[in-house]
Order: sequence, then structure tokens, then C-alpha cells
Amino acid sequence: MNKKTLSLKTKITILITIVVLASLFSTAGLIIRWAVNNLQEKVETNIMNVAEIVAHTESITDALDKKDPESFIKDQIDSIFNSVEQVDFIVVTDMNRNRYSHPVPDRIGQKFVGGDEERVLKNGETYISEAVGTLGKSLRAFVPLYNDQNQQIGFVVVGTLAKSIDQARNQIIINITISSLLGLLIGVLGAFLLSMNIKNELLGFEPKQMTQLYMEKEGMLGAIHEGILAIDEEEKITLYNESAKKILNIEDADIIGKKVLEVFPTSQLPEVLKSGKAEYDKEQQMNKAHILANRVPIKDGDRIVGAIATFRDRTMMTRLAEEISGTKQVVEALRANTHEFMNKLHVILGLIQLGDIEEAKNYIINITDNQEKTISAVTNKIRNSKVAALILGKISRFKEMGIEIEIDENSSLESTDDIVISNALITIIGNLIENAMEATAKSNKELKRVNLKIKESESNIKIIVKDTGVGIKEEDKEKIMNRGFSTKKGSQGTGLSLVKRSVESLNGKINIKSIVDVGTKIEVVLKKGDDND
Repeated sequence: MNKKTLSLKTKITILITIVVLASLFSTAGLIIRWAVNNLQEKVETNIMNVAEIVAHTESITDALDKKDPESFIKDQIDSIFNSVEQVDFIVVTDMNRNRYSHPVPDRIGQKFVGGDEERVLKNGETYISEAVGTLGKSLRAFVPLYNDQNQQIGFVVVGTLAKSIDQARNQIIINITISSLLGLLIGVLGAFLLSMNIKNELLGFEPKQMTQLYMEKEGMLGAIHEGILAIDEEEKITLYNESAKKILNIEDADIIGKKVLEVFPTSQLPEVLKSGKAEYDKEQQMNKAHILANRVPIKDGDRIVGAIATFRDRTMMTRLAEEISGTKQVVEALRANTHEFMNKLHVILGLIQLGDIEEAKNYIINITDNQEKTISAVTNKIRNSKVAALILGKISRFKEMGIEIEIDENSSLESTDDIVISNALITIIGNLIENAMEATAKSNKELKRVNLKIKESESNIKIIVKDTGVGIKEEDKEKIMNRGFSTKKGSQGTGLSLVKRSVESLNGKINIKSIVDVGTKIEVVLKKGDDND
């Protein structure tokens, strides 16, 4: 069961939301802590200031010194009480703790309650304390009251109830929380919009898909035999593969980011970038390489953002085309025939110049008979004209090399209109004979012979080539059919790899038996008809 992964958009939204949430809550916590502490200090400062104002109001101290016969203190305190904020009570008492003012009129004249007034009565201290009075728990400021003779005649208490402080604290927390939630909402919306933007910039791909695409791209670049070179809109190289490195002989391993004309002065990619027009199958000389290139602009909508070129080595393409189609094999066969024919003409010309006309006639009759016998021996067994022409040409080449070639008397191959099979047979037979001839030529044996057998049946075509050459080393048997591998100095190693490809394309099989310094036998079996579908 595949575990469902979150999309990139969801991951970004969640991540940013978590970051915003953590930031907001940590910030909100610090702000709340600061605001609550500030509230406490503000309340303490406020009640102490009010208490100081009352203590320094001369009319109040004069009235208290006279025991306030006209209840002047209550009116004065009520007036002050109505003009201040965050104060729940102002109480003025004498030294006997008797109240001269109180928010509840019935409690005026009663004793002060709380138990925290001893310091102001005994020592005349000014301070703030917290205690429970008749109105409940409160934070209160104590300030002593003095008469004109500087004698303490009582004290004033200004207080704020704890529930009032709690309400203010709760209101602060609520306000900050609402602000934080609003900030969180904005952060989540921003995260969503940002994730959408990033997703659009990435063309809707998920990270896993991008990783897969990158791996596929690297694999494709390595597998493609064509060279690839890309530039961005600033004409800087953004991409090239190993094939481009080989074809263009790139020695600098770090050309990414460099201007393409600095590395390849004859590059035409900048022209494609400017014109926006694609070019196909254009021949070009580039970095001493003769290439056949396709160049196309890279577009983002209507905007050109770069250009890319794919190219092949034209010389290699021509060579491969000749080998794949069998043209090379036929041309070599014709060349060998032409060379042999010219040698015979030279002999005839020499005999005529010597005046030995009869000997020239006999020579012509003799070589004609031999040629007819050779042609008849091949064409009677091999009715495919292309393959027959190839073998006849190879016979001439074998004679040049001093190697005997033997066509098995049981060989037979019918003519066919199938171009694919004909070309495959030319490629297979031509390369096998050529390899056998070269291996035999290297041998020091007196008898140098190559045997060829082609046998066609209703279901398959069997090709057997045996030689008395130098053989194949055991460690090379597994690699001999690989492209690029060759035991011959200067060889491209394409002959046997083309044989392998042709055989595989026809669902055939190859069997190699070889002993060093004894010889090699290669057997190819090709399936016919519907077996190849």
C-alpha cells in the first residue's frame, strides 16, 4: 500500500503556518507578559499618585485635624474620586482607624479593615500592599496625613480592587489574542498564496516528480548519442551532454554559465535566440567538427527564454549510414573487383605489347572461364543479387590478401523483395567475412582459409563463417559485440556491433566459438516470416 504524500502546496502552507503560529504565540506571550507587568506598575503608580494628592490637599488635612464636624472630607474625596481612573476607593482615616470617607456611605465612621495599615500608623511609611477589605481583595497605597505642626493625624488609602485589575488583564489578553489570530489568518492566507505562486513557477510539479524528471533528464542526456547544447536568454550555456563533449572536443569541464560565443565562436544559437526561428538539418563547422544540427528556440508562452541545439558528427553519420544499409560492404566488394579487373587488363595489355597475341587470347579465355565458374558457383546457390555481388567482391578481395575462401556446396539463399532483410544480410555477412579475413591475415599459418555457409529453410536463415585466424581471447568474447570495442588498432569497433544489432532486429541469435591461434566459428540464425513480428 502506497503511503499518500502531501502536495508541495500543502507542505508550504503547513510549514509557513507553523512558523507564523510559533512566531505569533511567542511574540504574543512576551507582549502579554510585558503588558500585565506594565498594568501592575501603572495601577500602583496611579493609586500612589492619587494618595499623594489627597495627602497634600490642605483642606482635607485641616478638616481631619478638626475631626471633620461638617463632613467636608467626604465631599472632597467624592470630587477627587470622580475625576480619577482605575481607582475603586479612597478612604481617609484618623489615627484610631475611624473612616471619614468610603465608597459605601454607611461604612463611614466605622473602623478601617485590612490589617496592613500598621506600618503607616506606627512608622508613618508610604507604601503599597495587597489585602482584603470590606470591598474585597485589592491593591492599595498608604500615605500618612500630617497637620500644620507636622504631626500625623491619620492616613489615606487609595485602592483598586483585584477583580478590576483582573478584568483589565483579561481585556489585554483578549485584545492581543484577537490581534494574533488576525495575524495568523493573514499568515495562512499569505502562505497559501505563496505556495500557489511557487507551484505555478514549478509548472505544477511536485518535488518527487521534479526529482524523477531530473533523474530521467540525466539518464536521457547520457543515453542520447546526439550532442545537446542549450543556452538561456543571456546566451549563457545552461546544458550540454557527454556526446556534445566528445563531438565538439570540449576540454573545459566547466563551461556552464559561460557565454556560448566565448566557448564556440561559430555557434549559431544566438541567432536562433534573436530570430525565434527554428533551423533543421543545417551543416556547420563548429570547434573543428563538421556537424549536422537542429536548432530551436525555447519559449515560455510568447517569450523566448533560450535556445537548444541537437547535432551529430556528419562524418560518423555518413559512415554509419553506409554500414547499416550495406553500402560500404558493396562498395568495398566493387573496389576489389575493379582492382582485380585492372590487374588482368594490365596482364593482357602487357602480352599484346610483347606481341604474344595467342597467349593473350588464351589468358582471356582462361580468366573468362574461371570468372564464369566463380560467378555460376555463387549465383546458383545465392539468388539474392545483392548478397551474391557482395560475396563475389569479397572473393576478389580474398585473392588480393592471399586467403582462400570456400563457399559451402550446400549453401542456398533465395531472392527476396524485403529490403530490410537484404540490408541486414549484407551487413551481417559482409562484416563477418571481413572480420574473418582480417583475423586470418594475422595468422602465421601456411593455409589461410575462410569457410562461408548460408542455408535458408522455411523458418530461418543460417549463416556460418569459420576461419583459421588468430582467434578471440576468452576475456574478449563477452565484449567483442559491444559498440566501440575492437581488438584492431584504429578501429571504431562498429562492425560486429552492427551485426549484433541487425541480428537482434530480426529476433535472431549469435553463437561464437573461438580458440586462440586455432580459429573462430560464428553462427547466426535469423528467423523468417511472422516470427519477426
